[in-house]
Amino acid sequence: MTKLILGFFDGIHKGHQEVIKNVYSQDSYLITFDTSPKLFFKNENNSLLTTNNEKVEILKKIFPDLKVEFLIFKNICDLSPEQFIKYLKNLFDFKVISVGYDFKFGKNAEGNVNTLKKLSKKYNFELVVQKKVLYKNRAIHSSLIRNYLINYPLRMEDVFNMLGRFYQISGIVIEGKKIGRKIGFPTANILVPPYKVIPYFGIYKAEVRILNNDFKDRIFDGLLYIGPRPVINNYEISVEVWIKDFNHEIYYQPVVVDIIKFIRKVKSFKNLNAMVKQIEKDIEIAFVD
Repeated sequence: MTKLILGFFDGIHKGHQEVIKNVYSQDSYLITFDTSPKLFFKNENNSLLTTNNEKVEILKKIFPDLKVEFLIFKNICDLSPEQFIKYLKNLFDFKVISVGYDFKFGKNAEGNVNTLKKLSKKYNFELVVQKKVLYKNRAIHSSLIRNYLINYPLRMEDVFNMLGRFYQISGIVIEGKKIGRKIGFPTANILVPPYKVIPYFGIYKAEVRILNNDFKDRIFDGLLYIGPRPVINNYEISVEVWIKDFNHEIYYQPVVVDIIKFIRKVKSFKNLNAMVKQIEKDIEIAFVD
């Protein structure tokens, strides 16, 4: 019996996980979209907790038997709620739909849980609706997690508890200015998609995975820097990680960085010697018991 799990599931937080658990089996399909409405209609940067690749990787770890399908949003965004259900019926002969309490769908997000209840009778499917999942008396929601990441770095533990894992940043290692190498602390500069939520500027304790066969299944300790990189008349955001006890070239390799703990805010230095002393302090705080 085919069961569909509907939603965008940004972050795959504990609320999302309950929606999936309600109908999880070898016959379950998670149906999501290749892009979010925010990105499609407003092109908002710094808006998503998970890229599509991250989403698939996280889901495989938690729900190994789950099948994941990405619908092309531009092909379905003008469908009415009923047209959308008919569209799904043509793709999957489903008997069950599982959603969260705040699920919306169809053109202009006109459909909601009440709409689904009415359509379930017409199209003969069972509807399962997950209630709010609370953390510290607040509903776990992607927007709450985004807010904590962007504005409240000391609440990384709360982010961990709502996600059920550390927040991660993934991307390709690109060449930088090599300032870290000159002072004995080479960093890997990570090219991150512009729509990915970048946490509050600062230094973080991190764990790093390099996704190639040479370093398969190895996890390295690291320090992550998130902050401004000056450019003409402005600045751009730099995301770079120093990897402890590591001296390999990994340009153009994919990496995943799990953010463990906030160490300090970004600050400027009078000279490179002052920067080196501060980095040494950061390492001691992060890794010396």
